[in-house]
Amino acid sequence: MATIDKLDLGVYIQYARRTQYVEEFSRQIHLEESSTIPPQTSVTDLSPKLLELDLLLGVARSYAPWAYFFPPKLFTFARKSPFTKSKISPSIASEEEEDEEILDAIQTHSPKENEEKEVLKKCLKQLRTINEWLGYIIGRVGQLLQG
Repeated sequence: MATIDKLDLGVYIQYARRTQYVEEFSRQIHLEESSTIPPQTSVTDLSPKLLELDLLLGVARSYAPWAYFFPPKLFTFARKSPFTKSKISPSIASEEEEDEEILDAIQTHSPKENEEKEVLKKCLKQLRTINEWLGYIIGRVGQLLQG
């Protein structure tokens, strides 16, 4: 195992050289005096940027998607009104009843699966409670905005 006392002397020499280079560089660019430059000073940068070079050279970037999927045939896309409360504050879970029916239809084969199923039922119940709270809060915000 290499420890600091067993390192080659060259490592220390390289460290000293790198430290010296950093100090010389900060002296060359006057890093210590940079705090005296007022913040209103602006610098015009005339060097071309990558995007400008692409435009100049005629390089066309492609933003085509790498995959394209059609929605399933049974998928129905219903556009919602922008005036409904779901646009203001969407609910955390929208289809709890369907989720519970799906969860009840799942067959369990071990006590651990039964336990997991009960935990999921409790989560759905808690989500329903939180949605009721959200509805109450949104209703009070609506009253506040009306008043």
